[in-house]
Amino acid sequence: MRLRLQKYIAQSGICSRRAAEILIAQGKVLLNQSKVAQIGDSVDPNIDSVSVEGRTLRPRRKQYFLFHKPPRVLCSKKDPNNLTSLTHLLPPALQHVFYAGRLDFMSEGLLILTNDGAFSHQLTHPSFGIQKHYRVWLKSISNIESFLNTITNDGIVDGGELLKAQSARKISKVKGVDLLEIVLCEGKNREIRRMIQAYDGKVIRLKRITMGPFSLNDLKVGKWRSFNQKELNFVKHIADNGRI
Repeated sequence: MRLRLQKYIAQSGICSRRAAEILIAQGKVLLNQSKVAQIGDSVDPNIDSVSVEGRTLRPRRKQYFLFHKPPRVLCSKKDPNNLTSLTHLLPPALQHVFYAGRLDFMSEGLLILTNDGAFSHQLTHPSFGIQKHYRVWLKSISNIESFLNTITNDGIVDGGELLKAQSARKISKVKGVDLLEIVLCEGKNREIRRMIQAYDGKVIRLKRITMGPFSLNDLKVGKWRSFNQKELNFVKHIADNGRI
């Protein structure tokens, strides 16, 4: 069975499918030790060899983990400014996995770690409609109901992008701080923070609590665990059906 080249690279565990497409476009992927790969190429894993920057790829066992990211941690593996990143928090056995659906430096909560590029794509691409639930503590928005109505109906245009929530509700207000639940189906950069900033609000804390069927539950901050059988069944279902 032939596979699209970017899917095969993602299955090897070195990067996501999107990152694989960039490597192909940059001319860093070689087929059968001679041909510079092009976008649109496909391979037969039983016949063809694929190398990236001189390294021959071998598909490895797929792995899946939940991680409770603390605030003030970068999702990237390296940082030139020596800020704390995932590399500092993950054990050697997890250094090869990558995140599916990043959280910014100050945000906390659920992060999916995997070496399965196809699953990462399915979990994060808007076409699959995976809901992500966030708890947001904020202040300085005088009319919170107007804000909630706007982000769930018309949305907010910022930098040429339409920012819009699937749903949003106010949970409570304590000492001038509103606690909201916001649900997104897309993963635009810093989307919730940008929506709040457009209303001159200030985010005190932002925490992702679920992604599709995956939930933090009682997972402690800075800790990780492997997927349970129910979660693995979801991975198989979405791989077999191409949708939820």
